[in-house]
Amino acid sequence: MTQVITDSEELALLPEDDGLQIVDYVKGDFEWWYFDINDYKSGCFLKIVLHVGTDPLRTRVFPQLAISVNTPEKSESFFHPFVIEELIADTRKCNISVRDEIKIWEECTENPEYFIKIDIPSYKCNFRFKGEVEGWKPFGKKIPYQSGKKRVDFSWIIPIPKARVEGDFFYKDKQYNLIGATGYHDHNYVKPDRKNPLYLDDLAIKWYWGKGYAGGYTVIFADIYCRTNRTLSLMVAEQNKIIHSSNNLIDCSVLSIGNDKAVKATFPETLRIKSLDGQFPFQAEFDFDKILDRKDLLEGVNPVLKFFIKKLIAKPLYYGILSKVRLNIKNNNLEGSGNFESMVFREK
Repeated sequence: MTQVITDSEELALLPEDDGLQIVDYVKGDFEWWYFDINDYKSGCFLKIVLHVGTDPLRTRVFPQLAISVNTPEKSESFFHPFVIEELIADTRKCNISVRDEIKIWEECTENPEYFIKIDIPSYKCNFRFKGEVEGWKPFGKKIPYQSGKKRVDFSWIIPIPKARVEGDFFYKDKQYNLIGATGYHDHNYVKPDRKNPLYLDDLAIKWYWGKGYAGGYTVIFADIYCRTNRTLSLMVAEQNKIIHSSNNLIDCSVLSIGNDKAVKATFPETLRIKSLDGQFPFQAEFDFDKILDRKDLLEGVNPVLKFFIKKLIAKPLYYGILSKVRLNIKNNNLEGSGNFESMVFREK
């Protein structure tokens, strides 16, 4: 199915879209608020993800704050767990807190502004995100997936495709000040049906997602491989306005594969996004610069069981990649930067 979304009501983001969506968490649910910051001047790239999900074997709901810190001195990721009862989140807008340690909230102005304050062992931050590009809701409210009687709802919204970020963070023994950095924020949830659940790792085989900035353009794409279908989405904004939004009107190809000797695995090194819409000729290439973070999705599973899962079923892995970006749009060739991720559930 091909679909170009042009209805302004479908594209419009409401404050409640970024509020808490799942109020009755059970095993198999996922919801996360993702932020990242790229500060070209200092060479820092940060990811901050408030994540409520399920452990790999679906035995419990496992909420945590995930932090990725990439600076000229180090590249590290860590997790700060908490219990679900400590999460306070508004359903009417993004307003989240965990004890006095984590606070994430939006202030509605002419341009959306988000604030993040974190104070946990070894890491503190205070950031302000000021939106520079209008928000995007590629699938409307949600996408329902069904396999037989099993069902699940999936949602992906991007309140801030591009933001100007200012603030500071302290990691271990050093403080970093950011001025005029580039930020991004999205919000996802996966909610299986309560009577006939279709779980995320049974639905999705893998996905690629990425974003890039070059010459006044903002590009966001996603390529989701499900068991019975594939959904590809593209957004292109010029300055602060979206000029293209579509589903299943692009091709996403892996042009080269990298070899990660550290964990004896491969990952997509170069991705090409090409428009199939004759009215919108466009191409983007995301080319590997460095690994930002990696995660074994079976982390914490019994080693023997983990061995057999990887040997017989799949090698579930996550990679976050900092990338160089090349765009061809309106007969112009532009260069910029961005990042993309590879999330693999079922591929060996």
